[in-house]
Amino acid sequence: MSVVYYFPKDKYMWDFWLVKRKDLYHIYYLQASRKIQSADSRHSVASVGHAVSRDLEIWKEEETVLKAGPAGSWDDVSIWTGTVIEKNGIYYMFYTSTSTKDVGKIQRIGIAISENLYTWEKYKHNPVIEAHPDWYEKANISMDGLEHWRDPFVVYNKEDKFYYVFICARVNYGSHDGRGCIARAKSRDLLDWKVMSPATDAGNFYNMEVPDLHFKNGRWYLLFTTCASWYPEKHKREIKPFMPQTGILYYQSETLLGKFAPMDNKEVLLGTDTQSYTARVIEDIHGNNVVLTWKLKAKGFEGFAGCLDRPRRLQYMLDGTLKI
Repeated sequence: MSVVYYFPKDKYMWDFWLVKRKDLYHIYYLQASRKIQSADSRHSVASVGHAVSRDLEIWKEEETVLKAGPAGSWDDVSIWTGTVIEKNGIYYMFYTSTSTKDVGKIQRIGIAISENLYTWEKYKHNPVIEAHPDWYEKANISMDGLEHWRDPFVVYNKEDKFYYVFICARVNYGSHDGRGCIARAKSRDLLDWKVMSPATDAGNFYNMEVPDLHFKNGRWYLLFTTCASWYPEKHKREIKPFMPQTGILYYQSETLLGKFAPMDNKEVLLGTDTQSYTARVIEDIHGNNVVLTWKLKAKGFEGFAGCLDRPRRLQYMLDGTLKI
């Protein structure tokens, strides 16, 4: 049986996030026209598309929900990766953007709010979370002049009644090629945030993108995405005889506030050969945790695929490792 991939009509899709309301799954994703000169330029023209499904396999495309702001606003370049969380019947979409005032070099995080998951209004006090210089690399000390602060993923911690957001960031110390980390911040109300120290140690990657967290069997699992070219020499030596991978990796911690780390060298979930990028874990209609990813390359597509793969069941091994 041939695999049927989802993508919006005449558009590429890549990073995405999910939320379920009653018996309907909603997927939000970055999108750009397939008519652009190069797929690599999609990041500068991205908007947020929307589709719905009852089974995570057959999707119905809906209207675009979020676009770049007006000229001069903090988010006037394009919209980047985010997440959705519900609080008291209201949905909060956290998203990343940049501004032409900073020549698109400084990434910040803002919020859009909805009551129905179809129409969204941007929060008037955006942006709400920015990189803090106590821990994180700001543009003025970055070798490439960029301030990495993107891909927020929000979870609620029942133990202390705080919301926590996990963010792709870079620490402000150490070798330039190994500063990638997952940052952390907390909030009581989803609007006012206090930035915290990193959730991971640095030193292994230039960037750790698109964090995704879930709790299972007494452990918190942190999935993230990286590229083979983002491994510093230090980490290449640590993982031998294994090779750097472009795909989805994972760390874990017994507590949400602990340091997330790999189990020995067992950190790769989906490697280069799968052509997968960005992973989201969600419970399917049968009560099983499944992984969804988007594809860099896929059969039937010439060049960059930019499409959603079908869900695959996530297996939890007795030693705490994960398999697809």
